[in-house]
Amino acid sequence: MDVLAIVFGIFGGLALFLYGIMLLSEGLQKAAGKKLKTILEKLTDRPIKGIFGGALITAIIQSSSITTVTLVGLINAGLMTLERSVGVIIGSNIGTTVTAQLIAFKVGKYALPIIALGVLLFVTGKKRKTHYMGQILLGFGILFLGMNLMSEGARPLGESVLFLNMIKNFSDVPILGVLAGAIVTGIIQSSSATSGLVIAMGMEGIIDLKAAIAIIIGANIGTCITVLIASIGSSISSKRAAWFHIIFKTIGAIIFIPFISLFTHLVSMTSQNLPRQIANAHTLFNVSTAFILLPFIFLLIRLVKGLIPGQDIKIDNGTKFLEKRLLNTPSIALSEAGKETTRMAMITKSMLNESKKAFIEDKKDLVNIVIKKEDAVDEIFRVLNEYLEEISQRPLNKEDAKKLAILSHCISDIERVGDHANNIVELFERKKKEKLKFSKYAMDELKEMFEKVEKVYEKAIIALRDDNKNIAKEIDEIEDEVDKKEKQFEENHIKRLRKKICNPSSGIIFVDTLRNLERISDHATNIGNAVIAGF
Repeated sequence: MDVLAIVFGIFGGLALFLYGIMLLSEGLQKAAGKKLKTILEKLTDRPIKGIFGGALITAIIQSSSITTVTLVGLINAGLMTLERSVGVIIGSNIGTTVTAQLIAFKVGKYALPIIALGVLLFVTGKKRKTHYMGQILLGFGILFLGMNLMSEGARPLGESVLFLNMIKNFSDVPILGVLAGAIVTGIIQSSSATSGLVIAMGMEGIIDLKAAIAIIIGANIGTCITVLIASIGSSISSKRAAWFHIIFKTIGAIIFIPFISLFTHLVSMTSQNLPRQIANAHTLFNVSTAFILLPFIFLLIRLVKGLIPGQDIKIDNGTKFLEKRLLNTPSIALSEAGKETTRMAMITKSMLNESKKAFIEDKKDLVNIVIKKEDAVDEIFRVLNEYLEEISQRPLNKEDAKKLAILSHCISDIERVGDHANNIVELFERKKKEKLKFSKYAMDELKEMFEKVEKVYEKAIIALRDDNKNIAKEIDEIEDEVDKKEKQFEENHIKRLRKKICNPSSGIIFVDTLRNLERISDHATNIGNAVIAGF
């Protein structure tokens, strides 16, 4: 028995299989455009609806990992809750079994013609849809070619007493097969690839149905590693979603393992063909697990929340007041844009306050809140800017034109305030990471600077919201104080350095923080001047 030929055949085929799945998945995603996130958001209001939606989407894009990782991203962005995501997570487990059903067909002999057609469409296709169709066919062809190589590579294993004894152990002690399936899938991060390898062995008759089912049950657990990795450093809800995925699949395995002999017997009745039986087992296991555990979803959610305690960060994402249908009535559209601008300003004001608390009160938990709010502010700014540009294309009276000019001028300053607040928490993180100490004098000066800047920015928001020129005029006076304080505190810092009261490394962060605060005051002044001038 040529060991190298077996290794090269199996692992070369597995590599092609994985590459084929990647090409297929990418092609299908491109063909679907940007609709995946939109569809996921719409299919999560009820668990049962989410299950069918998750199954459909995963069957289309041929990757449960992409579906669940996308969900984790949506949850992390605050666009979806854990409760709304679990149905799609469960459904994705069902949808991924379509791959096994496809490869159970003995279409390997058509792999090369499919590849040839895929390359032809991919290279010569002038339209995007033709190009994507070529990539999809190419993915299918390479996938089937990989199956052929795995099958041929596995064939000599039927003569290996050691390998056959190992497979027999998987059949006699199913938990060993489950562990093997979980480990292999955790390494290659694709349950479809593990299923493909098992089906390839089934085609050569070197594995029995019971051992195959044990490995496939393990593969369902192992595939969770991709989502778990995606959740690292994300929100509590994202971590809970990843662990819900693991717990759900593990409980499913625990339920089925004691009855694996009975399940094997039932599956054997679905077909006379072993590869088809293996594919059917994969589908039946996931469908059965979904509907057995469906009544207990909210208990599982409570369990996950208990295992991962804490209060998640809730960010008010997206715009609230901007409606496209109002654009035909510019005065009303401008009024709503004004409300959205004020809302954006209030979010950045809260970011400034939270950056102060992080720095002065050493509240590390506020760092992620500021970072998430920065993303929300950037999105609001983008949408609001586009909305104001659309208003500018409409006929406007003198008063509306003035209001449009003020808002257009101010939203950039408000967005920049968010940037500076974000810079401050990044400086705070650097301070913590490098374990730098600030003297009491430095902390007192920073606190005073924060309070001055908060005051001037609050006045700018009121002046803009109420179109109050009197309050806008008060801003310049406070801005002068801020400029003087910045200069004075930097001079004090230099004196402390000479007296070796302050650490030079800490001093860099101290000065950068002062300068970011001074820039926020400058943006507040810009807003005040825009109100006064009526741009």
